Amino acid sequence: MLKASKRRRKSRKNNNNNNNNNNKPNRYNRHLGSPCLEIMTERSGPTPDPADPEGLRYAVSQQGIALGRQADALSQVASAQQELFQRLDSLTQTLMDLSGRVASPAATATLPAPSNAVTSVSSPSPENFRLQPEPFFGNVEACGGFLLQCRLLFQQAPSYYQSDLSKITLVVNSLRNKALQWAQAFLAVNPTSHLSFEHFIREFQLVFDHPKKQEEATRKLLTLKQRNRSVSDHVIDFRILAVEAGWTDPALRGVFYQSLNDDIKDHLCTQPETHSFEDLVTAALRSDTRLKERRHERTSNPRKSPVRSAQGNAPHSSPAHTSEHSSSPPEEPMQIGHSKLSSEERQRRRAEGACFYCGKTGHLINKCAARLNFAAPR
Repeated sequence: MLKASKRRRKSRKNNNNNNNNNNKPNRYNRHLGSPCLEIMTERSGPTPDPADPEGLRYAVSQQGIALGRQADALSQVASAQQELFQRLDSLTQTLMDLSGRVASPAATATLPAPSNAVTSVSSPSPENFRLQPEPFFGNVEACGGFLLQCRLLFQQAPSYYQSDLSKITLVVNSLRNKALQWAQAFLAVNPTSHLSFEHFIREFQLVFDHPKKQEEATRKLLTLKQRNRSVSDHVIDFRILAVEAGWTDPALRGVFYQSLNDDIKDHLCTQPETHSFEDLVTAALRSDTRLKERRHERTSNPRKSPVRSAQGNAPHSSPAHTSEHSSSPPEEPMQIGHSKLSSEERQRRRAEGACFYCGKTGHLINKCAARLNFAAPR
């Protein structure tokens, strides 16, 4: 009995559960039993009726509101991005300023320099104070160049070489042999704490600089000659002595002309007259180049000697040059370096329009009958 009663209760309970399940709506049966259509309907909301204008207006207004919100969001993003870019630019500029201050802490500092030196106080590159001049061993001839190198280094790093001690240290660190021994003895008596750089350099020049440099340069300049050197090599030595002597332009022009070789002087006579030392140097260099070219041409194209007759008689020549050209071809007076005419005679013939070969007027050397008869073999 108990078992039958339990079975009846259980049966009634199952029937009630089935009835409850049948009463629940089945979402899979909605919209033709499609779960996708159910999901789309839940997301997109009720589909407006195309025939209902109020519903269409409502849908359009909702879309406009959504687009407006999106536009506002995009505008806020753009503003935030622009503000971020401005902050990045400000940070970049700050970093550049800090790096410039670290690299050049005193970029606008000035340092008194000699009158012949050009001071640059706004150089963007950092100062290189590690450069050192060439060692100085006490040679009198090298003293001026050594001091020039030191002044240029002071100018290149003015903020580092502001104090007298830093300048003296640079000079002493570059001394060798006797020069270093002198500095050791001098600084033992004159401590650097009370020593100025100007005083140190004056004492240094009294010992190692030539006391009569200008007088010696004047003597050397008066005795300087070109000799077997080229004009370019001669000009270098002449300019060095000219700077040390301190002569004016007219004096330099006259002494330089006298120091040239005779062939250069002869060629300069055919050139326009110069009015300054630099013009004379340029003309001399040009003449030297031209004469070298002519010598090269003669070497590469040697002249043929005149053909002698079978009887051994010498070729016929003009009376004025018979003994002078008995066994060699005639030399044209215009070929500088082989001319038999003096510069005064050449100028006189040019002014009178006379031939440079025979000295007669009425024709030039290229149409001189005496020269042509002499050159033609018999």
